[in-house]
Amino acid sequence: MTPEALEQIGVVAGAVLTLAIFSYLLGDNFLYRIAIHIFIGAAAGFVLLAVLERVLIPWLSATVLSTPLELPRLIVGLLPFLFGGLLVYKGRQRLSRLGDLGVVIVLGVGTALALLGAVNGTLLPLIGDTGRAFRPENVLNGLIGLIGTLSVLVYFTYVGLRRLSGEVTQFLPVRFVGLIGQGFIAITLGATYGLLILSALSVLSGVLADRLFVLLGR
Repeated sequence: MTPEALEQIGVVAGAVLTLAIFSYLLGDNFLYRIAIHIFIGAAAGFVLLAVLERVLIPWLSATVLSTPLELPRLIVGLLPFLFGGLLVYKGRQRLSRLGDLGVVIVLGVGTALALLGAVNGTLLPLIGDTGRAFRPENVLNGLIGLIGTLSVLVYFTYVGLRRLSGEVTQFLPVRFVGLIGQGFIAITLGATYGLLILSALSVLSGVLADRLFVLLGR
């Protein structure tokens, strides 16, 4: 079978699955479930192949299967599999302590990576962009960005005063600044939602145009 024929089959299959997904507008039906199952299966297969090709095989080649084999490299190569194997014991009541150890290691490594990524990828660039925004020709934008950032941080501050009745209230300045931050959050979410809708409509129109172009042979 030629590549052109395979491409035609892929286009027709994509069009059929797209219509099957859109059939959910009429209610939950058999065609929609088939399309969802195909999508989930294809996504799971792609993730599995990506993990094997880009993570497991390179890791094993660099550690366990390397030549000459060294004991420290062998230990480092087997540690992730050991920690992953500990998660199996999480479902057993008597050996759940071992499973907890695996969960703690996974959460600790994940938290450290997330924190490092947030600091290097978000916090430091945000501070740098805010500092560079304070220029004579761009002072207003820099001031708005600074007020928005600080007010949003204050909005997520859960520090208050506990009264004798047990009710916890925040100080008036904190509530006022938090209200400004809430306004910035609402504006940001509204703009983001609008951009997502426009992007989805653009992708949808492009996909439908391509399918119709191939199916009609023009």
